[in-house]
Amino acid sequence: MPAKTRYVTDAQLIIIGRRYGSDEVALEATEALARWRRDVGMLAGYGHGQGVLDAFVVDLAEHGKLRSARPEAVTGKKMSVTARDKQVSLGWGWVDRVGSLLGVLARTDQTLATALATATPTDDAGLESGIRSMATILNESKGRVLADAQADKRLAEVEALCSALQASPGAVHTSKGQTVADTVQIDRYDGKLYVSMRDLNSAGRKAIRNGDLQAGLHEYTFHHLKNSGNAAPTPAPAPAPAPVPGPGQTS
Repeated sequence: MPAKTRYVTDAQLIIIGRRYGSDEVALEATEALARWRRDVGMLAGYGHGQGVLDAFVVDLAEHGKLRSARPEAVTGKKMSVTARDKQVSLGWGWVDRVGSLLGVLARTDQTLATALATATPTDDAGLESGIRSMATILNESKGRVLADAQADKRLAEVEALCSALQASPGAVHTSKGQTVADTVQIDRYDGKLYVSMRDLNSAGRKAIRNGDLQAGLHEYTFHHLKNSGNAAPTPAPAPAPAPVPGPGQTS
C-alpha cells in the first residue's frame, strides 16, 4: 500500500483543499490541535513533537487570517463544495447500481469479474474515469442484463454525471466572482491542514496500537471532513438483549 506521508506538492495541496469547506477544515483542525497538545509527549516519538505542532499552529493561524480577509470567497467555496459533494454522491450511487448489476453476471464470468474490478473506482479522484470504464463494460454486457435492471437508463446518465464531475472542482475558483489567486490560497491552506491532520491521525493510531498512547483509536480520525462522496455506512443494529430465564429455567 503506498505511503500517505510521501512528498506532496503545492499543486496537490490545492487539489486536496478544493474537496473541503474551509469552515469544516478549521473546526477539524481546532479539535485536532487540542488532542495533539494533550498527547504531544507521546507523539514526539512518531515525528509529531512540539516543533511540528508549532508549525501546524502557524498554518492554522494563517488559515484563519485568509478566512477573515476573504469571507466572500470562503462562502462561495462552501457553496461550491456542497454542490460538488452532491455530484460526487450521485456518481457513487451510479457506481453502486452498475457495480451490483454487473456483479451478478461476474459471479460466473471471470473475464467480466476482472474487468469490473479494474474499472470500479476506489476514491473520488478516479470517479469520473471509473464511471466511463464501467459504462463501457455495461454497454458490452447489456444484452445479458435483465430489462428491469435498467441498463439503458444507467448508460443514458453517464454524460451528465461526468460533465458535472468535471465542472464542479473548477466552480470553486469562480464562485462569487472572487479572484483565482484568493481562492487558491485558501485551497492551499485547506489542503495543507488536511494533510497535516491525516498524518497526525496516522501517527496517533500507531502510538495507540503500540501501547505508547492511552487513547481511543476513534479519537485519531476525521470527525468533520468526509474522505469521499460515498454515503456514510448505516450503523449495525445493536444486538438484542439475552432473554432473562423465567422461574424454574436455567440459562
